[in-house]
Formats: sequence, structure tokens, C-alpha cells
Amino acid sequence: MDKFFEIIADMAPEEALSEITRVLGRLLQDLDNEARERFLVNFIGQSEGDKLSGMVHL
Repeated sequence: MDKFFEIIADMAPEEALSEITRVLGRLLQDLDNEARERFLVNFIGQSEGDKLSGMVHL
């Protein structure tokens, strides 16, 4: 993880976000729907509420 952070930290912000998006997209493909939803809810900081209301904010 530290190595990945070091690589990203040396990039311009726009380039770093583009690379993170690419890697994250690849990782999310390997998850089932429940794991993907759990990740997204945790990512946006919503730990309560139903799935529909959580997805509306995406």
C-alpha cells in the first residue's frame, strides 16, 4: 500500500485521480454486488439508511 501511495503522490493531482479511478474500477469489478455497495456506502461515509437512499447520493 505504501508503494502505491508513493507512486500516486509523485503524480499531478488530475493524473493521480485518473489512475486511482482506473485501479478502483478494476477492483470493484471483482466484487459481488453486496461488497460493492458496502464499499460505496463506507466511501461516502453513510453508515445508516436504506440502500436506495444511500445510492441516491451517488
